[in-house]
Amino acid sequence: MQQATHPRLHVRDARDAHAVFEAVRQGHLRPVVRRLNEVERSMHVRSGSVFVWEECDDESGLKRWTDGRVWGQSRMREPYLFYDEKLPSDGGSSDQSHRYPNFRFVEGPTRVAHTSSALLHQDRSGGTHPGLIKQAYSAWVTLSQNSRPRKWHLTAYFTYSDLPSIPTIDRDPILSKITVPPGIYHGGKSRSKGEDDGVYSPQVRPSSPSPATQNSSIAGSASRTSSPSLPSFHSTVGSYALNPRSAYPQTGNRMSEDHRVIHMLNSRHVS
Repeated sequence: MQQATHPRLHVRDARDAHAVFEAVRQGHLRPVVRRLNEVERSMHVRSGSVFVWEECDDESGLKRWTDGRVWGQSRMREPYLFYDEKLPSDGGSSDQSHRYPNFRFVEGPTRVAHTSSALLHQDRSGGTHPGLIKQAYSAWVTLSQNSRPRKWHLTAYFTYSDLPSIPTIDRDPILSKITVPPGIYHGGKSRSKGEDDGVYSPQVRPSSPSPATQNSSIAGSASRTSSPSLPSFHSTVGSYALNPRSAYPQTGNRMSEDHRVIHMLNSRHVS
């Protein structure tokens, strides 16, 4: 019978997830290798349980996680995704509660800066949901230098009422001693902010620029460096302010004709 990878654990951030992954890699914890049956779900899908599983395309592994429960819309609380369980007692109001959650706002320096994504989700969602909360994280795992990266997942469950009493990895006799080596785990869902929580695409590598591209880039850079600075505002509008006609091109003998008419009018006035 399959059991949870860890029976009772509060995973707070990407480092906690990577510590659990590393404990699985070293053989201290056991991953889930197939779908849970109904008996296993009823026994082990509960508050505090953590499951680690590898995503596989063939029938020997898991393509996706199933637990037999109905979940609401996902909410991203870096680096985890959270899902609130839809309970039968919710009725038609469940969709409205997910669409318009009761947010709590705390002003000024008294606002709590959560170090746990689960606590952040509780704070932002109101923390009144009575059912299970599902917490999900994924990462690309490079087990050796020449091996193909694999995608590992961590799925955890908790309830808001039970969350304060669920121990973290620093209180676990095995996980507290785990040292995660660099370069093995790369977060697979969150925004690019670094190795611990950045998106990692192992199949795509940046290509080197071609010589033509390099020459074009160098030429463009040299052109920008040698170009003169923008003219001052006074040098741009000064000539027009002092002599409006000089700002427009003159055509033909228009100016000489104007002087001839003015001279004729002055002669008539004098006479």
